[in-house]
Amino acid sequence: VPRGLLDEARRWAEATAECFGEGPRPVVTLAGIDAVEPWGWSAYTLRLLEKAGCPEALLRRHSSRIEVHRQFSHRRTAAEVLRRLGDNSVVEARSWQEVERFATEHPAFYLKAPWSSSGRGVFRSIGNLRELAEGIIRRQGSVMLEPAYDGVQDFAMLFRADGAGAVRFEGYSLFDTEGTPSYTGNRLLTDDNIEACIAGYVGREKLTKLREQVAGALDETATAHGYRGPLGVDMLVYRSTGGYAVAPCLEVNCRYTMGFVAHALVKRGLKGRMTAIPDGSPLPGGAVLLSPAGGSYRFVALPH
Repeated sequence: VPRGLLDEARRWAEATAECFGEGPRPVVTLAGIDAVEPWGWSAYTLRLLEKAGCPEALLRRHSSRIEVHRQFSHRRTAAEVLRRLGDNSVVEARSWQEVERFATEHPAFYLKAPWSSSGRGVFRSIGNLRELAEGIIRRQGSVMLEPAYDGVQDFAMLFRADGAGAVRFEGYSLFDTEGTPSYTGNRLLTDDNIEACIAGYVGREKLTKLREQVAGALDETATAHGYRGPLGVDMLVYRSTGGYAVAPCLEVNCRYTMGFVAHALVKRGLKGRMTAIPDGSPLPGGAVLLSPAGGSYRFVALPH
């Protein structure tokens, strides 16, 4: 690790401890540890852990999880959850002809690459998508197609699967996309505040029932795939005939998400908004730095 980055990480950890108490501690080796819980599991994560000196026994223990996570992170998982909820609106297409058939029924729709995250690989049906769609199908085997909604508010439900057939609800996440498929920030609100916001559109009883139904569908799906770990389910309040409705599963994120971070920050007393700023930009007044330098962006909380 370059000396400058390590020093920056230590300064960030000290500043974080002043705000929240003891927290992350930068390390240069993982030798001697007895547990690891990364942001998400992948072959790349495993290589990074190996490079950092993670004990071989731990690597062997988790290596079998990589393919489980890869298959579960395919966007067909969201379609599978929807089907368990009685919704067959999302289609997996393996040819341009199948995309064309879907387009005749849904003039406005989204085309998604099976594997991508944070809004990457998500395209609105504007203009000629053929070359793009055929390229994704060639590389990843298919594309996922879903109707576009007249969206009002993005939010997520946060769960955790224990790997033994139980999924536990952990809280809500209210986030912004500013009219694009990409994440731009979280509102730092309590679960009660977020629930009141969403219930204001669809009613508390419907929201509670939806949470129970999604937990049940996730339970069945996670158990079928042998998945255990965090689950962030992206949802959307949208305008519907005669009022509002909820699209109950736009994405299933089988990893930690910024929603989990926002939820933890609120539990530690922060309120306001969490967002990203380009690395090297001056911090806004009153901002709490949430990540060290070293990438393209740094996350900050803007309290109010």
